[in-house]
Amino acid sequence: MNVKKLDLGYLNSKTILVTGVSRGIGKAIAEKLLLLENIVIGTSRELKSLDELTKNFKKNFYPFELNLESADSIDNLVNNVGKNFGKLDVLINNAGMLGEIKKLEHCSFKIWSDVINANLNNQFLLIKSLLPYLKLSKKASIINLSSTVGREPRADWGAYAVSKAGFEAVSTILSQELEDARIIVNTVNPGGTATRMRKEAFPDEDQSKIPQPRDILPIFLYLCSDQANETGERFDARDYIGILEN
Repeated sequence: MNVKKLDLGYLNSKTILVTGVSRGIGKAIAEKLLLLENIVIGTSRELKSLDELTKNFKKNFYPFELNLESADSIDNLVNNVGKNFGKLDVLINNAGMLGEIKKLEHCSFKIWSDVINANLNNQFLLIKSLLPYLKLSKKASIINLSSTVGREPRADWGAYAVSKAGFEAVSTILSQELEDARIIVNTVNPGGTATRMRKEAFPDEDQSKIPQPRDILPIFLYLCSDQANETGERFDARDYIGILEN
């Protein structure tokens, strides 16, 4: 692979669904893809939080409400994608829940269940439900956001780490099962990035000293492009910071 040789001039006119675009990494990804003249279907728990993107990109941004804790909300989104767009070229599963940062013995089972549902069970449901539309693309890509603690679980990260580890497994299985369907499936670990979720986990950290969401975009743009053929891979977004000049 050669991310540096990616010509962003050819990354356009795709229909791309990005979850969790009201802020942070999801918003940065959506904005860049919109500037490159792709159609972006963006989701958030609260539709009003997407007003800025809707105002700035009237022609090619389509906002939808999505609550990943609700199967009905997922069904509604999938039905709208089928009815209004017909096919999907890229699915970027960015939205998720942090839950509690504490020892397992002190975790609330209710919060544990909510995190596993939002970050794993219903992510699987969303992908499964959208596969018929991804299969209509000439070349589709599924990009699942992972985490360092999903790849190397550690104390106190509880349901979040377990959900991300499970999502890594789902991604690996899908990459093997979809090899003949012209759909690549990969995970991307953003690493420490200046987001609200990161601030919740590390409230005393100076976020001006870590990468901003816009800094980690290169690997996402590459995996959205027709140039990407890798599947079943685990990428670290920090490895590609600064690699694209255009």
